[in-house]
Parts: sequence; C-alpha cells; structure tokens
Amino acid sequence: MKKNSGFTLIELMVAVSIVAILLTIGVPSLKTFMQGNQLIASTNELVSAVHVARSEAIKLNSKVSICSSSNGTSCSGSSSWKEGWIVFVDANGDLVGTGVACAATGTDCLLRIHDGFDDNQLTVKGVDSNSAAITSFTFTSRGLPKANNGASQSGVFSLCSLNDTGNTIRSRAVVLGLSGRVRVSDNTAVISCPP
Repeated sequence: MKKNSGFTLIELMVAVSIVAILLTIGVPSLKTFMQGNQLIASTNELVSAVHVARSEAIKLNSKVSICSSSNGTSCSGSSSWKEGWIVFVDANGDLVGTGVACAATGTDCLLRIHDGFDDNQLTVKGVDSNSAAITSFTFTSRGLPKANNGASQSGVFSLCSLNDTGNTIRSRAVVLGLSGRVRVSDNTAVISCPP
C-alpha cells in the first residue's frame, strides 16, 4: 500500500495562520521603515542642493539661489518645499529667468532641479530665525546665505513624516547657519512639524 505524502488540512491551517500573524506584525513595520528611509533620503537631497548652491556661488563668483518650485523652471513663492525646488545662478538677484540651462557666465541659468515628493505623509517647510516662512534664499560669491532683501539669513527646514492620522512619526531638520554651514539635526526643539 502506497502512502500519499503532502500536508494535512491541520498542517496547512497552522502554516496559513503563522503567515497571517507575521504579515499582521510585519506590514506596519515595513511601512514605518519605508517612511524612515524616505525621510532620510529627502533630508540628504535638500542638504545636497544647499551644498551645490553654496559651492557654485563660490566657484562662479556669482549669486546662486535656491527656491521652492512646483514646475522645475521658476520659483513658486510657496513656503512648502514638498513640491520641489530648484538651484540656479541668479546673477542679478531677482529670482527670475531661471528656466534655461547654463551656457554663458554671468547669466541666470538652472543648475539643479528637484521634483516634488509623491508621499502625502511627508512635509517640508523652512522658517528663518524670525519664524517667517522661507520661500527662497541666495548664496553670495563668498558663500554666505542672504534673503531677497539682502539681509543675512539663517533658518531651519523641518522634514516631517506623518502617520495616517496626521501625527508626526519621525522628523529631521536641515539647519542653515549664518556662515552658510549646513547640518542635519534630530533635535525636536528646532523642528516644527504640523500639529
């Protein structure tokens, strides 16, 4: 007599139950892990853009601006940097005429474009030392950050990862100092996430 090999119904139900329990525990953890990675990547992209703006300003001996942009060619004037940003040579400091590639020195031209984030649970906003929203800032040829009015500017960009109910899960800050130095901070005292 041949014995049939395979799983019994009880063994199959136990295996399915174990898989269901693991998925119940694992899926939320995976989502949190993915949000954490998105937050770190977003922070690094913003830091990289600020470093490019500062180094190009020094190298080209010209003003280089970074601003929020929803279309990748001009400044939007928005306080939300989630829609994206651009880095461009802004020789005359007017935040206009940025949509062309660099061809000649001394002219306004686009250096870097960062598209917006698709993650609806991520916010990116900047505030200066007076708690006013940052929509743009300009590095001088000496690498110092200035506001549109020419005053020295420092500020904090808060990147916040939210859960489904709108509460902050994780947050990071990109801190821009008056000297042009940029650093990343996890200090919740400098981060301002939406309530």
